[in-house]
Amino acid sequence: MVSPSIMFVAGDPSGDKHASRIIKRLKSEYPQSDIWGVGGPDMQLAGMRCLLPFQKFNRMGFFEVALHITFFLNAKKYLLSEIKRNRPDCIVCVDYPGFNMELLKAVSSINIPVIWYIAPMVWAWKQKRAEILAQKAAHIACIFPFEVNYFKPFTNNVSFVGNPLVEAMNSEKLPPVKYCSKPKRVALVPGSRRQEIRHLLKPMIDAFTILKSRYPDLTAEISQCSYISNEEFQKFTGGSELKCFTGSLRDLYARSDLAIVTSGTATLEAALMGVPHVIAYKTSSLNYQIFKHFLKIPFIGLPNIISQEMVVPECIQEYSSAASIADAVENFLKDDSYYKITASRLVRLKNHLGAFKPSEEMVKIIVNNITNATEQKR
Repeated sequence: MVSPSIMFVAGDPSGDKHASRIIKRLKSEYPQSDIWGVGGPDMQLAGMRCLLPFQKFNRMGFFEVALHITFFLNAKKYLLSEIKRNRPDCIVCVDYPGFNMELLKAVSSINIPVIWYIAPMVWAWKQKRAEILAQKAAHIACIFPFEVNYFKPFTNNVSFVGNPLVEAMNSEKLPPVKYCSKPKRVALVPGSRRQEIRHLLKPMIDAFTILKSRYPDLTAEISQCSYISNEEFQKFTGGSELKCFTGSLRDLYARSDLAIVTSGTATLEAALMGVPHVIAYKTSSLNYQIFKHFLKIPFIGLPNIISQEMVVPECIQEYSSAASIADAVENFLKDDSYYKITASRLVRLKNHLGAFKPSEEMVKIIVNNITNATEQKR
């Protein structure tokens, strides 16, 4: 395998970051490889040619996707035409199941191996996806150890490849975890999607305002995702004078004692950094009713799901008000033992996620599948 053609499809910022490490390693080991598809700035910086504007894919929720259904249908049609025209040696679907599952089904008859990286959360909802994915994908790469068992009844082509956040953090020179005796610095992390920011940033700011009135020494910074411009982000801050932090989320966590975090990958990042936090989640009533109907687990936060118990509090939907969030954060401020015990439990989560490096494991899986597919054609 000297110059393989490999297509990647990622549709959100976390997928962009995680896939970029794989692409970077592929380019290092196979410099002549042609890597193309859909992805964000990190994937492009690592060496991928992007076919479509990334930001238009970054939608969340049933209603939001429905509003932009024409774009997604056209995108699927265009990508299928490019796949048939260019015949990549392998396709890597990176999470993003709402779009990638449909693409996978359409590609399954073309005889091109499709590897799925970051398995859909079939343990939480839409469990039927496990069987469909097992039938259509050449390999399923899971980033949580417990996920493998959900696919094993349907296929042997599934493996735990390690967690990309653990790999990223192990490669960086992060400061050691410190347990602060008097927490003062709060990180507000409203997410990377406009819908998340619209629903949650104001309650987060208002919650901090409540806490500030009770604890005058508190300070806060707002995590501002690079995918959203300063002008647009300022529309959501409501005139708040709080400082926006545009650096990496891990740098923000490293300088914070507590955090208020929108449910998602950012909660696991806070956990692995040992930062006690409150998880917030709110969406439209319609989205939430549909989501709640399908949900099969008692938690929505990754630290709690992995631990299978409530390690950090969750403020969901009607309980995501500023007052509810402030009360949940205040429990850390007024109870030093609760704060320290939570921090210790979060740090131990890393042990659950192992020491595999997903970028290394994924390159092996990609190469093996391309080799096998080539041999079968002979």
